[in-house]
Amino acid sequence: MPLRTRWHIAQATSIGAAALAAAAGIGGPASAASTRPNTLPAHTFASATASATQPDDITLMEGHIFVGFANGIAPDGTPGPLGSKSTVVEYRTDGTVAHTFSLTGKVDGLTADPQDGRLIVTVNEDLNSSLYVVRPDADPPGQVVHYSYDPSPAEPNSSPPPSTAGGTDSIAISHGHIFVTHSNPGQASSAATYEADLDPDSHIAHLRPVFADNATATDAVTKQKVTLGLTDPDSNRFLPSSSPRFAGQLAQVAQADGQVVFVDHATTPSPGLTRLNLRNSPASSAPPPVDDIAVATAEQGTLYVTDPTGTITALSTAGLPAGTVFAAEAKDTGTPLLGTLDLATGVITPLGNTFTNPHGLLFVPSHPDSGNDGSQGDA
Repeated sequence: MPLRTRWHIAQATSIGAAALAAAAGIGGPASAASTRPNTLPAHTFASATASATQPDDITLMEGHIFVGFANGIAPDGTPGPLGSKSTVVEYRTDGTVAHTFSLTGKVDGLTADPQDGRLIVTVNEDLNSSLYVVRPDADPPGQVVHYSYDPSPAEPNSSPPPSTAGGTDSIAISHGHIFVTHSNPGQASSAATYEADLDPDSHIAHLRPVFADNATATDAVTKQKVTLGLTDPDSNRFLPSSSPRFAGQLAQVAQADGQVVFVDHATTPSPGLTRLNLRNSPASSAPPPVDDIAVATAEQGTLYVTDPTGTITALSTAGLPAGTVFAAEAKDTGTPLLGTLDLATGVITPLGNTFTNPHGLLFVPSHPDSGNDGSQGDA
């Protein structure tokens, strides 16, 4: 999972960004930025262990935090130093371990479906992909159920090797609808996102393409029609009602492309698509390799950040308003950083907190009735 911004930009750029944000109805008074903290108070929430390494995706259910550990397994499921099984760890709020679950393959996508008391987990984002349903409170025989895909997300690769490519990654859920990222596409016309229908009798996850990597979209800044060219669909999530723009829409991050595609009416045959190109402040030549985004749903809360090098960090977001959009830039093709994202301009401003390789993000409000981070959607 799979963005940062600097609070102070050149004055002309700041004025232009503020004007654009005001025109879009985004953000508060121009003076608000000067009162916002640049570095957030942080502490280590949990760390990797000898039997659970490389923390990545993170989610919340019933007050407990769940994290997927890849354990060195390759993106196609090739076993790593610890074997062929990944680990999903359930943490209490104090960071102690409540339970662990072992799944065959590299865990990548991990999202809670609290309405049904289950976790949806995908494995092997490049090839040989499949899906698991984990029910932490069920009796052991029913705790972990494996699903295969129909059709398979693997497809002929237009530029081998390998001869086939394609798997599944991040999961977002809204009103019972499950959306799964189609990662490592083999064709320009591949599906970027699927809607998945889980058959509990056959244990098959039926996939419906939502939009293609080369679909037509509207540019979020220029309002011009553009043809997408996504090569690396990665994290996804539904933006909560607190989001300053695109609230209720599915946000599909294209990591290596430095873009986010917002999908309106994702359950319909012809959803509306808006593309937001991302850029760092100060500007860099390469597009920001954003691995994940999250939105603050309250003025007081905690932002959890996973780092595959072995840590899960908890940051206090006090001083930042509800609606602040956070972004994590992985070190894959750039400088790792955590920052805030302006949904009007696509500019990422770095925070002062440093990470080796930030990946998964989870916002948890201080008061439970303030909402969640939008992974499951609250529109």
